[in-house]
Amino acid sequence: MKNFFLIFFTTLSVFSQKKDSKINSDVKLVVGIVVDQMKYEYIPKFWNKYGNKGFKRLINDGFLAKNAHFSYSVTSTGPGHATIVTGTTPNYHGIIGNDWYDPVKNKSIYCVDDNNINPIGTNKKIGKKSPKNLLVTTISDENRISSNFRGKTFSVALKDRSAVLSGGHTANFAYWFDDENGKFVTSNYYIDELPAWVENFNSKKNIDSYVHNWDTYYDIDTYTESGSDFNPYEGKILGKNNSVFPYDLINLSKKENGLVDYNAIKYSPSGNKILVDFALKAIEEESLGTDKDTDFLHIGFSSTDHIGHRFGSNSKEVQDTYIRLDKDIENILNILDKKIGENNYLVYLSSDHGITHSPNFLADNNIPINKIASNKVFVPELNQFINNISNYNIFLNHEKINEMDENVEEIKNQIKTVLLNEPWIYDVYDFDDLEEAVANYENYSLNMLLNNSHPKYRGDLAFFVNPFWVRRSSSTSNHGTPTTYDTHVPIIFYGKGVKPGSSYDRLNVKDIAPTLAAILGINFPILITGDVIVEAIN
Repeated sequence: MKNFFLIFFTTLSVFSQKKDSKINSDVKLVVGIVVDQMKYEYIPKFWNKYGNKGFKRLINDGFLAKNAHFSYSVTSTGPGHATIVTGTTPNYHGIIGNDWYDPVKNKSIYCVDDNNINPIGTNKKIGKKSPKNLLVTTISDENRISSNFRGKTFSVALKDRSAVLSGGHTANFAYWFDDENGKFVTSNYYIDELPAWVENFNSKKNIDSYVHNWDTYYDIDTYTESGSDFNPYEGKILGKNNSVFPYDLINLSKKENGLVDYNAIKYSPSGNKILVDFALKAIEEESLGTDKDTDFLHIGFSSTDHIGHRFGSNSKEVQDTYIRLDKDIENILNILDKKIGENNYLVYLSSDHGITHSPNFLADNNIPINKIASNKVFVPELNQFINNISNYNIFLNHEKINEMDENVEEIKNQIKTVLLNEPWIYDVYDFDDLEEAVANYENYSLNMLLNNSHPKYRGDLAFFVNPFWVRRSSSTSNHGTPTTYDTHVPIIFYGKGVKPGSSYDRLNVKDIAPTLAAILGINFPILITGDVIVEAIN
């Protein structure tokens, strides 16, 4: 009998340990990779040009969501990064655009501006940034709280909004690139002075070494997946008189005053390379992933967005950038294998939004795309009652309406009538009719607008644009719409706790954070509306 109980309790103990091993995470480092403007199509489109150890390694040995989307209307960098890390949509996390109109203050707000913060590493406004406008916690905030703040968070991107929003409220460090002076900078929200290793990285000699001449990685004639190199659709960079390879960026970046134009880094694959080198240096210098507490490293690749806007999504410049990014990801994975250990880290990869083709390219190929010349369609007598039109919202001047003893509902009806007579308008909605609106839960356009509409920054009316209409822009390609070419992005999980596979189910980018939380065994961010992607978890 004694032996029976000994065997029974020993077996029970073993089972308990097995259960605990499934519940308790021993992930040393989570690496979040967000590729700005990476639409899902770039994975299958360029697949045959990728090596076996970058994107293909993540996908073949990880989990790929093939039908993942954003579920709100303003598909831009700020909302995208915020949604990925918070697990909810702009109507809750508050980042409803890169900029938005505040009806109470009657002024435009930039998503990460903070005038109460001092710049570090620069004396310019680019350093006055913080996450104060983010109204919920992020996945790495919850990881910091769960570890009693022993787990570290490090965030870096070329764009300030990418670095700040990804890092969340409790990041130890967040750095972004000042392309005017060629330095990584931050604010005193995080630290009071740059660490010595960042100062050394920022040395002029080191930063200038990233200004490379740019030619294609492979023979350009093999780049059959993209359009012709010489075409009428692409923009130009750094005063170059055409947009064809090669790019003599060393000479093009030289200013008359002898200084370097660091846009040469931003508008070339060097912008991705400098981020990789900075992030990998941070792993070493900040001892990320070296103890039992999970750390987070957020990397926001921003050059892909700058290049996509300038040259267009069907350009050879974009294709070459992704071929080179594939090599950068391979480098990251190799270093993680060596420094952290192959079975000790977790990677997720996604994008903040997609991108459409050049409207002129589409129109020339029989896609009936049209450009919205202007949203100034109201006669002065009606326009005087409108304070602002932005992010698909219309804000009324209620003070003026009251002053002139006008009827608000009549003004709204007049605005609706004018807009519905415009060919680029699909429909117009009144936010006062929210009960009826919410009842129409299958209304795609209405839900996309509601999910982008935080009550603090909501207009009186909202409009949805017909899908064959895009706003006129100086960019070759653009985004920011609720259409599929802007909402459809990849989601990839790879590494510790991930079950290899793929899914064709319609998933949501807000599912990333709860899935990570489930793997790590920590609290979900404070107001989660995404779901755990169960099939991605081992």
